[in-house]
Amino acid sequence: MTAAHDLHAIITTWPALADALTTQTGDTWPPAGRITTHIRDRGLDDTPQRGARDGSGTGESPAPCRIDILDSMQAVHEQLLDCADAVAEVVQLAPAGDELARLRSAHDPRRWRWSGHRPDPQYTALWLFGRVQGAPGPFQPLPGRTRLLIDETAQTALSRIERALQLTRLTTAVDTPCACGGRILLHGGDGSLPHLICSACGRYFAGQLAA
Repeated sequence: MTAAHDLHAIITTWPALADALTTQTGDTWPPAGRITTHIRDRGLDDTPQRGARDGSGTGESPAPCRIDILDSMQAVHEQLLDCADAVAEVVQLAPAGDELARLRSAHDPRRWRWSGHRPDPQYTALWLFGRVQGAPGPFQPLPGRTRLLIDETAQTALSRIERALQLTRLTTAVDTPCACGGRILLHGGDGSLPHLICSACGRYFAGQLAA
């Protein structure tokens, strides 16, 4: 994947992340507690996690927002802003020419600004997308090291969003070994039905795993 692809994906998936902020869910990854409690014939049990309720644990009212989603949104925003700040330091050209030309250049809306109102995540990703694509403006071409910074930031930010939205299938080991002595791996975390497979003999556990 390229930085352009990842930045475009960040821009287009951000609304879904914002929608998930107030959408309660009972799924966690990996499932908390014993595998016999959480792996059923139909997948993860649907008992809401305590964190999705109020602090009392009574289940009387849902929390106003999902803290895990909020944390992901803030972390991605900070990553993108830090990256844009660093990129602008390298590629953004100082206003030049006569007084009128310098004034116009200084107020060019394409310029990145370090102070005042900070851009939202989608605009920040779009600004970085423009630098990767070589969009016109008061900028010089991206040096290789700076492009690498954008690549790494975009990849990390998109991965965080995908995990938050359960778009990435994950794997984790469970404590109970297979009858053959091999390690059993739980595959899931992307919202689809999780399943268990022994990494040694390949046995598939369609239902509840015995303790």
